[in-house]
Amino acid sequence: MNKLAKGLLVTALATSVLGVAACGNQDSSSKTEDTKQTSSQENATKKPVSKYPFPSDIKESGDAKIVLTSDSGSSENGNVPVVFASSDSLLIQIGLDAYNFDGGKQSFIYVDKIFSTTEQFGEETSTNVDLDQEMGHLKPGVHTVSIVQFENDDPKKGAVTVYTQAKYEIKEKK
Repeated sequence: MNKLAKGLLVTALATSVLGVAACGNQDSSSKTEDTKQTSSQENATKKPVSKYPFPSDIKESGDAKIVLTSDSGSSENGNVPVVFASSDSLLIQIGLDAYNFDGGKQSFIYVDKIFSTTEQFGEETSTNVDLDQEMGHLKPGVHTVSIVQFENDDPKKGAVTVYTQAKYEIKEKK
């Protein structure tokens, strides 16, 4: 074979190899995109996992009570205060006034039966509760904030000594 024929053969082989490699890369990148879409869809449908599961079959007990407050009013006397949130809101706080709790025990705060945080409440305490978009607390509709105290501050094995709750409503901000 002459030099020209060898040069053309090498060029043709190199072009073929590069073409096959490029096709292979397109397939793998589309697979990566499919995997990314599937995993983001799975994350959107997963329910948040609570660090401390909400106790089952409990009724309000104890003398303690909570009142939620927003610019629209309070949850006193069974009212449901309204909070306006847009789809891009990540975190909003709602006021919480706690009355007649045992200050020697931790109070476990749950929003929609998902553990949020612990606080120390006494005879009269004011604080805020974080409402988190990721946890679903800012979806339009009525939501529940619950405060639970347990024997020995043990939410996994302790009996419920105090349980009270109040509701708030999320409406879409225009």
